Amino acid sequence: MELSLILDRAIQIMGAVIDNPLVYLPLIGAWFITESYFIINCDEPHGHTYVMSTGLALIFTAFMISPFAVRDISWSLMELRTFVVMVLFFYGVFLVFFGIMKLFPGFLAEFFGAPGHALIPGMMAILYIEHGMAFDRVTFVAIVAPVLTLSTLKTFRRLSYKLRVRRKKDE
Repeated sequence: MELSLILDRAIQIMGAVIDNPLVYLPLIGAWFITESYFIINCDEPHGHTYVMSTGLALIFTAFMISPFAVRDISWSLMELRTFVVMVLFFYGVFLVFFGIMKLFPGFLAEFFGAPGHALIPGMMAILYIEHGMAFDRVTFVAIVAPVLTLSTLKTFRRLSYKLRVRRKKDE
């Protein structure tokens, strides 16, 4: 996969966001603010609330794009656009239910609750339904790159915090 293809797709995605910010910015904003919060407050545990908020973001994204996915007011799971919305919605319901019932152990709650888990499928779905952008590796990588960048920063920040706490205990 060429870097130029990924950069071209990233530019297309930025154009889509600029053309219709009300569709994209709530999802992108929630991801960025949540990740930034946990980068700054690296000692804060994530918890099951984290999972619920990710699930709610997916549910609202599914509701937001559902009018664009349905053609001629016909809901058919054989139609890929409808199927995408339903998968997004039920994944969100799954996360909310498991978050409320606290059915995930802590490390899984942190994994499934990561805001990137709402941003990646949400953006893929919106881009496909709104702009006909393909579900392919190029689109996936263009969306995942910033998610991995902030997630890596958050992980290093948390590890450095844990090391500092350990050093203070050893002193």
